[in-house]
Amino acid sequence: MLTEKRPLRVFLCHAHNDVAAVRALYARLSADGVDAWLDKEKLLPGQDWEYEIRKAVREADVVVVCLSKHFNQAGFRQKEVRLALDTAMEQPEGEIFIIPARLEECTAPESMRRYHWVDLFEEDGYERLMRALQVRAERIGAELRAGRGSISDIFKKPAVKRRTTPKPKPETPASRKKETAPKPKNEPEKLAPQKSVPAPQVEPKPETKGRKPIKTEVIVAIIGAAATIIAGILGSPYIGKWFEPAPIPTATATFTVSPPTFTPAFPTRTPALTLTPTEFVTPTATPLLDEITDPKGVTMRLVPAGTFTMGSTAYDDEKPPHQVDLDAFYMDKYEVTNALYKACVDAGVCSAPNNTGSYTRSSYYGDSQYDNFPVIYVDWNQAKTYCETWRGTRLPTEAEWEKAARGTDERTYPWVEGIDCSKANYCEGDTTEVGSYESGTSPFGLYDMAGNVWEWVADWYSETYYQNSPSSNPLGPDSGQGRVLRGGSWYDYEGYLRASNRNRYSPYSIDGYIGFRCARSP
Repeated sequence: MLTEKRPLRVFLCHAHNDVAAVRALYARLSADGVDAWLDKEKLLPGQDWEYEIRKAVREADVVVVCLSKHFNQAGFRQKEVRLALDTAMEQPEGEIFIIPARLEECTAPESMRRYHWVDLFEEDGYERLMRALQVRAERIGAELRAGRGSISDIFKKPAVKRRTTPKPKPETPASRKKETAPKPKNEPEKLAPQKSVPAPQVEPKPETKGRKPIKTEVIVAIIGAAATIIAGILGSPYIGKWFEPAPIPTATATFTVSPPTFTPAFPTRTPALTLTPTEFVTPTATPLLDEITDPKGVTMRLVPAGTFTMGSTAYDDEKPPHQVDLDAFYMDKYEVTNALYKACVDAGVCSAPNNTGSYTRSSYYGDSQYDNFPVIYVDWNQAKTYCETWRGTRLPTEAEWEKAARGTDERTYPWVEGIDCSKANYCEGDTTEVGSYESGTSPFGLYDMAGNVWEWVADWYSETYYQNSPSSNPLGPDSGQGRVLRGGSWYDYEGYLRASNRNRYSPYSIDGYIGFRCARSP
């Protein structure tokens, strides 16, 4: 018995000003057998729109991002794109999942330029989109039915049919013929190969070689035996004869002379032989400072050793909440700035950011007025080089970052609960100067742990890592396809700024909302 195939699920992402054009595209796709998802058509009153959108993106087979000048305007934050890019990381290499579809002549955002786009305003634009959807449907076993032509083309003028003369005679049943035009063969577009991320190589620790120390109990036993032998010799009657006094002449009396008290010429060893290890004094450790300045002049704050609750029940990759014990560490008080990173570049240690502008500024990196703003457009490897090679520090682990952000009382945000634009930068439409949100600091005095820019951490990402992660100083999976980012950015919804929220990107990813900070062990 044949199983009926399900229709292809397509999520439509768009700017609000383009809703009319995207609604027409939604209608056309629906007529062509696509299970299209559009927020204006699918969301019901009272639903949690963020949850529903995130769910729809994760369940989609393809995400079509409708690009336009409205989509790219300054300050516009299209969160569905971030969700789509996150989900794309989970797809096998070579799969068609994100399709940028231009509604007009415009520039694609930096994050979308790796994907080949289609121009829906061109004559064959819609047909090319359908070819890509057909390829995807065949790969996953979904169905894509051809439309009946009841809806006109959205982005091009329909061809005008002209009547020829003389007027043809009416057809009769006998003369009516069906002509079936052959369907064009679907030709999948060639996809650019994606880089595979090598698993990090871990050098084995050298084995310690050397003689084993002699146990204290053995030393005490040997010396005790020697003392017994010496005491026996001293108590011998032969030794007593050497020191026996001359007899006193007398007629009748006899007596026995006890051996005299003898003090040997060589020293005796008695008290020192009974010392135990517990009698040694343990030095008291020097307390760690709450704040230090490293050799490069960067201020770092202490996060004390101890246990905290990591994770939440909000999303699957944050489950289950679990106890994690961490050693003490220091973390940068602020995100790494343009000025600090430029010093590393000028010294020839770091490579320059991949873009010197920002989302709304053509001049950003290298412009003195933005020296104290977070550096952006650096990938994971560039961040690692800056921390390890230039600063003598390291990227924080994911567990360290979360404890530094939320403390030990399971708070949702660094400042406890609730969020508004006075506590974090997610309202400005671009980066802001580090340390601008005094009321949004973490329990350990760290700034911008929510908002401004996403921050690279050391770990590989795994959605199920929390289910079996170590309870003490976890370092993340041994390998993966994406590195973890934390904290949310100016580009994101409020929910993304939660201290337990997890994100992941390819280590080679760069964008205008990704930065980092460093950590170090005491």
